[in-house]
Amino acid sequence: MNKFLARLQVTPGFLLFTVLFAYLDSIRSRIAPGQVVNALTFTPESALAAIPTVLLTIVLIRYVFIWVHGEHYPMIKSKAILSFFMAMLAFFLLSNLLSFGLSTVFGTVDRNFVREILIRVNFSRILDFVVYGGFYFAFLLFQKFKEHQNVLASYELALAESKIKQLKQQLNPHFLFNNLNVLDQLIEENPKSASVFLNDFSELYRYALEKSELKLVPLKEEVAFAENYFRLILHKFGKGYELQILDHSKEESLIPPMTLQVLLENVVFHNHGTDQEPVKIQIEIGDSICITNSLKPYKFQKHSGGIGLKNLQKQYALLADTPIKIEKREDLFVVDLPLLTNIEK
Repeated sequence: MNKFLARLQVTPGFLLFTVLFAYLDSIRSRIAPGQVVNALTFTPESALAAIPTVLLTIVLIRYVFIWVHGEHYPMIKSKAILSFFMAMLAFFLLSNLLSFGLSTVFGTVDRNFVREILIRVNFSRILDFVVYGGFYFAFLLFQKFKEHQNVLASYELALAESKIKQLKQQLNPHFLFNNLNVLDQLIEENPKSASVFLNDFSELYRYALEKSELKLVPLKEEVAFAENYFRLILHKFGKGYELQILDHSKEESLIPPMTLQVLLENVVFHNHGTDQEPVKIQIEIGDSICITNSLKPYKFQKHSGGIGLKNLQKQYALLADTPIKIEKREDLFVVDLPLLTNIEK
């Protein structure tokens, strides 16, 4: 039975609905002006008698659609409407043939096949087909709509994953080349410091390679990574930058990998800190992750930059419903990131 229903693309719930409708319709037809309402008004024989009509209607629509369009017929097309009327014609002919056969067997052809009776019975049959066939047709359209939505959702998920992967592929070389430039300068200026820098950098890059394939990582891991990365900044700039991390979070949260590193790198790129006037950076974790830094822009900007921050905005657009908030005030630059407990989209 389940295979038969699956072949017809109907569910037991749909059949129950049509039988219930037939039952209520039979009660409605019995409750008319001048008629007595009693226990017989609510007997279910009319609804049970409607079951063969419903099944025949469904079978005809289903197989006429397959015959005209193939197994995967279009959801909404003029051909689908034409198929519906073809199935109705087949229902009309088949129901009359069945009636004629039964009348022949029971010898009631002369009584049943009278013009007035044929008109009334066939009009009722057409109405039944339109009603139950309409239910089934609407149900099929709904099923097709759900399938279409699932395909779209799968496509959008695959597209989002592909975009995130592309963004991370851009980010890793960006991280590598920036720090190799720092290492190159340290080798010339302070070879001993360059050796320590290289050791710290190799550990950080190992983390970057391991985590870059993940959509999200635990926030605590990212905070530790950011602290280690900030040590690289101190290797080159000394006390020109100060970092303070305030963690008020109570739950285990997630974050795209290397997010905090990108934001720290963005601060250093756009601000010139000195031992006398350091750039102060604060990462505060509460209901969101708020990263603020004092503004001390270079007199002559190196170049526009900002690829890391733009990529980060795109990643959050793909992973979360809440976007990143970026605000530039008179003396502060603020980036507010929503906390993630899972992928929201």
